[in-house]
Amino acid sequence: MRILIASWGNFERWSNITYRFGDETSVGPSTLPILQKVIKPDWTVIVLSETLGKDFSSLEALREDITLRAQKRLERIGAGREVDLLLVPGIGRFEHGTFEGSAMDVYYKALHGLSQVIPVDGELEVHFDITHGLNYVTFLVHRALRELLGMRALLSETRFKAYNSDPFVPKLSSELGINVIEDVRVEPHPLTEGLPALNEYLVPYFIEKRALEEFKRGLKAFELIKIEKRKLEAWIGSVVFGLPLLFAENFPETRPIEEAVDELMKTWESYVEVSNKSVRRKLAFGGGFGVLVKLLFQARVLEKFKLDLPPSLDDLYRISGGVFRGANMERAKLELWKIEDKAIAHALAKRFPDWMPLRDFLGFENANATIVPRNFLAHAGLEANATEVRVEGWNVKDAKREARKHAFLRYSPKAKRRVEEITVEALGGV
Repeated sequence: MRILIASWGNFERWSNITYRFGDETSVGPSTLPILQKVIKPDWTVIVLSETLGKDFSSLEALREDITLRAQKRLERIGAGREVDLLLVPGIGRFEHGTFEGSAMDVYYKALHGLSQVIPVDGELEVHFDITHGLNYVTFLVHRALRELLGMRALLSETRFKAYNSDPFVPKLSSELGINVIEDVRVEPHPLTEGLPALNEYLVPYFIEKRALEEFKRGLKAFELIKIEKRKLEAWIGSVVFGLPLLFAENFPETRPIEEAVDELMKTWESYVEVSNKSVRRKLAFGGGFGVLVKLLFQARVLEKFKLDLPPSLDDLYRISGGVFRGANMERAKLELWKIEDKAIAHALAKRFPDWMPLRDFLGFENANATIVPRNFLAHAGLEANATEVRVEGWNVKDAKREARKHAFLRYSPKAKRRVEEITVEALGGV
């Protein structure tokens, strides 16, 4: 699949000019037609700043004004129907109005909007045109794009290309070439941030800080964060450090996170004050909002590895080979093989033990019973004191082929909190 994303400024001020891209040329006020012709995207997304709005009767009216004018321009240049508009907040003082708020809101709004557009699986090419973009808007959209693409690249081939035209010089420029300024295969990059304190999701900008206390009392999102924070951060760490059992046990439910993100977005919008030629965003998004959006996107990317519990060795092998890479993958597979080898021995001897500590299962009865963080991470989270094993009885025919399907792992209920704490502490040092 191919997606074309273009960052646009004030499109109504653009003049016709000849654009050249490879062997193709196009005359018009925008690079979009020639890029669509050459790239042949399945979908196009135009990013527009709300500073283009001129109807200040309400936030909805402001956005509708921009949307209608942009759609007319798209029809005029023949952009086709497969086009979405993504409106992001902007800042600045202009002849038609003043827009106040945090510039970083652009990044968070773009991150949220793009996470809804970018498919989470399958081969993907993302083409990003910055020719007509506003400086800080384009920069922040690029950042949001690359972060999301790094997460989807955990499982799927992802390519990123960026374009910019030659500089336009009035009275001298008759033809502008479109240049490829970035062309890379996106490397996998999982989320590495933990969830911050509750005051870092919505930040007072033009209101007093004490308003945050009202948010904390009234928003369900903050209840979710308080209750699930350690569990969610441990899952984030499981991807970073290659911990297959913790990945399986702590895989997040996406619906509550989605509802929390939506609630925070609606609350932010409810504090956007629109009056005569003025837009004032009284709240700003904080880093925590961005982490929630990325966490939700990564969970969607990895959804096919969500398992029924307890997971079998076979399940954990699939996670290790499908999600992890490099040393993390090899370390996890080695630890799983050690358990599998012992499960084979038990099965051949017709022994099918119920839940028992891994240290006993492996014959380490005299080992130190303390859960040491370094050992926990070095053994892919399959620490002998924290992990328990069960081998279900079955009609053994070929134990070497079958044992991994009949051996199951879980963390000891008494050790689970410590397991999460170790992982969260390690994540904080990344």
